[in-house]
Amino acid sequence: MSITHWVYILLIYGVHVSGNDSVSSADQPVSERGFLGFLLGPCRCRCGIPNREARLVGGEYLRGHEFPWASLVQLPGNLSFPATLINDKHLLTSANTVIGYTPSDLKVTVGLFDRCFADVSSMNLSINRIIIHPDFSPGNRAHDIALLELSNPVRFERRISPICLATPNTRYLGQVATVYSWTQAISKNETTDTSQTIKSCRPRKLGLPILGYEECLNAASNSNYVSIDKGCIGVIGSFSPICEVDSGGAVTFRSRQGVYELIGILSDKNVCDSAARPSVALYTTINDHISWITQNTRDACYCVKT
Repeated sequence: MSITHWVYILLIYGVHVSGNDSVSSADQPVSERGFLGFLLGPCRCRCGIPNREARLVGGEYLRGHEFPWASLVQLPGNLSFPATLINDKHLLTSANTVIGYTPSDLKVTVGLFDRCFADVSSMNLSINRIIIHPDFSPGNRAHDIALLELSNPVRFERRISPICLATPNTRYLGQVATVYSWTQAISKNETTDTSQTIKSCRPRKLGLPILGYEECLNAASNSNYVSIDKGCIGVIGSFSPICEVDSGGAVTFRSRQGVYELIGILSDKNVCDSAARPSVALYTTINDHISWITQNTRDACYCVKT
C-alpha cells in the first residue's frame, strides 16, 4: 500500500492539521472539498452524529431523522433496499442487492424518514456508478459489499450526513450493535390464497450483541455462508429478527462518545421465520474491506470522527 493511501486513511480517521478542526456539535455539517482539503485534512464536518441522544429500546421507532446516514435505494417494480451514506459521494450496501442492475435502474433517497408521507428534507439522487467488490461470490456471499457512487456530491445538513467507518483492527466482540430498517412483511390471506407486502412507514431500530466467528459458524441458519469476512449479531438460541429483505442494511456501533460507526452490511442469507430453527444474523464486516473502500472513494469528502 502506498504512502499516499495510508495518509488518506489517516485523514479519514481524524488525523488533521490545526486550523482544520472539526466543527462543534452546534454547527451544521458543511462539505468543503478541493485539492488543498484533500492534502491537508478531511472535510470540515463530523461523521456518525445522530440527531438525538438516543436510548435504545428493543424494536422502537426512530425519532425523526435520528440516523441521517440512513438511505433507501429504489428499484424498478416498487422494490427497495437500504444503503448507508459514508461520504458526500458514496453509499455502502450489499453486492447481492445491486448485481444485475445498471446505474440508471437505481434511485437513492437520502434524508428520508417517513416514506408514507412526503418530506421536504428528502432528496432523490441518481447513481453514476455501481462498484461491486471484485471478489464477491454469489455462491457463498463472500465479500458481499458494494459502493454506490452518486452522480453529484450531496451537501450535508442536519438530516443528511454520513456515518463514520469502523475503527481499523477492531472486532467489537461482546459489544451491542444497533440495526435499523424500514421493515416489511408478507401478509397471507388463506381464504383467497393471496399475499400482500406490508411496508412500515418509519424505520425501526434494535440492539443485538456482536458475536465471535465460532459462534457465527455454530448458530447461523446455514454455515455455508459464514465466510472469513463475516460477523454476526443475535442471541444464541433465539430467533433472529433480521430478515432476508434487510439485506444491505447497516450494522452500527455507538461509541461512549455517542458517535456511530458502520461496522457491517447485512447479508441476504438471514432467516427470521419462526418456523425455522433459532439463528443469528450474518453481516459483511467493514474492517475486512477498509482498503478497498478507501481506494475507490479517494475523490470523496470524508468527515472527521471525533
